[in-house]
Amino acid sequence: MAGEAETLEQLLFVYGTLRKNCSNSHFLSHAALVKNEAWIVGGQMYDTDLGYPVMSLTPTSSKVYGELYRIRKNEFEAIDQLEEGYERAVHTVYTDTGVEKAWVYTMDDSKCLEFTKIENGNWKEYLMIKEKPDDIYYFAYGSCMDEDRFKKAKVDHLFLNVIGGAMLQGYTTRFTVRLPDGGRADIVEDDGVTEGVLYKVPQDAVTYLYKREGVFENLYRPAFVDVNVNGRSYHDCLTFIVVDKKNELAPPDHYRAEIERGAERYLTREFFLKIVEHMSNLKINNI
Repeated sequence: MAGEAETLEQLLFVYGTLRKNCSNSHFLSHAALVKNEAWIVGGQMYDTDLGYPVMSLTPTSSKVYGELYRIRKNEFEAIDQLEEGYERAVHTVYTDTGVEKAWVYTMDDSKCLEFTKIENGNWKEYLMIKEKPDDIYYFAYGSCMDEDRFKKAKVDHLFLNVIGGAMLQGYTTRFTVRLPDGGRADIVEDDGVTEGVLYKVPQDAVTYLYKREGVFENLYRPAFVDVNVNGRSYHDCLTFIVVDKKNELAPPDHYRAEIERGAERYLTREFFLKIVEHMSNLKINNI
C-alpha cells in the first residue's frame, strides 16, 4: 500500500520555468502533459529578475497561463526543493475542455511588492516581448494562411519566409468567434489534429499580428505551440487563440475564401477537404 501511495498520480499546474521547452522542464520529463493550454483565474504573475516568475493569488479576474501535467506523488520532492519559498496548494485550473483541481506553487502577495508585474499573465509571451528576438516562428491556421490581406495592408514583405504546411497535434480548428458577419477561426485543445502554415517572421510582423488579431481588445491571446513540418519539429511557435470561445458560427464568404486559398496551397489535400466540409456544414446548420 505504501508503494501505491508513493506512485499515486496528481495534477500540477506550471506557469514559469517548468513549462515545456523552458529551463527547468527536465523536472517534468517523466510527467504526462495533460493540457498545453491551461489557466488560473485570480492570479498575478511577477518577474523576479532572477530568471523565473512567481505568482500570487488575488481576488480579481486576472489570469495566469501555463500547462497542466499529471505527475507521480513521489516526484514532488525534487520540485518542492526547486520551488523552496513557495506555497503549494490545490487550486481550480481551467482548460478548453473542462475544469480541474491541481497543485500550483504560489507566493504571498506581500513578498512580491518589489517584483515587476507581468500583466499578460504568460511567461513565454513576456520573454518574447522582453527579449525581442530578431525572428519568430509563427503558426497561422485561419485567414493568415493566405497572403491577400497581407498585401492589402502592405505587410506582405514580412511574411515571405514560408517554412511550409505544419501539423499541430492535440488541437482542432473551430470557428468560435462570433462577429456580426460570421465566425472566425480558432484552435481548441481537444486531442484532435489540425494543420496550418508556419512562417518565420521579424518583430515588425508580430506588431502587425497583435493588432490584426485584436490582442489588446482581448479577442485573441498569444500562445506557443510545437508543430511539425515535413518531419521536423519547431518548438514554441507563436500563434493566437480565442480568449472567450462561443458556439461555432459559419465564417463569411470572404473569410472562408482566404482559408481555402491558404489551405489548398500549403496543407494536405485531406485536411483541405476536411476544413471545407466543416465550414460548409456550419453554413447549413446556421441557416
